Amino acid sequence: MAGTLGILLAGGRGTRLGLGVPKALAPWAGGTLLSHALATLRAACDDVVVVAPADLELPVSPDLRVADPPGAAGPLAGLVAGLSARTFARALALGVDLPLVDAGLLRAIGDRLGDHLAVVPEPGGRPQPLAAWYAPAAAPPLTGVLARGDRALVSAVEALPALRLGDAELAALGAGSDTFLNVNRRDDLARATVLAGAGGRS
Repeated sequence: MAGTLGILLAGGRGTRLGLGVPKALAPWAGGTLLSHALATLRAACDDVVVVAPADLELPVSPDLRVADPPGAAGPLAGLVAGLSARTFARALALGVDLPLVDAGLLRAIGDRLGDHLAVVPEPGGRPQPLAAWYAPAAAPPLTGVLARGDRALVSAVEALPALRLGDAELAALGAGSDTFLNVNRRDDLARATVLAGAGGRS
């Protein structure tokens, strides 16, 4: 029987972080963003895959590794690859650069999927499709967008008939204004570290 699939998007090169390693290997909580995100997904899902370009070296076992589609790169391509990698009843996509999003919050968001194609948090009115849940029926329209040459993940997900969770709904689930902080630069990493020490959901 198909279960819950966790899709970890870990393809960032880490150029803006300037640490000389892929973004997934940036230090976090005594490990890396990668190890932390994997633990988060494993606490929320039955099975996990890690999606990244084939030439990006990551300490991930081959049975978990999924390569971006040939000739395509970026988060939409990664999401499509992940959704195509396994049979699932529902899938959770998580960006490796969202270390303040925890498994409890993700499970609570997933409880709202129901008959929707997706359930997408929208903190501050901005969709976050890489901390979102997807039904199997979401894969064909997203694949179609990618096949047409559109690489914009947010607009592709916005076109889905999805349930969208705004600030009030997210606050009721325990998510604060900084929960969905993306770690793209060193100052983001420093801020996330401070917030994690303070509880992570200010």
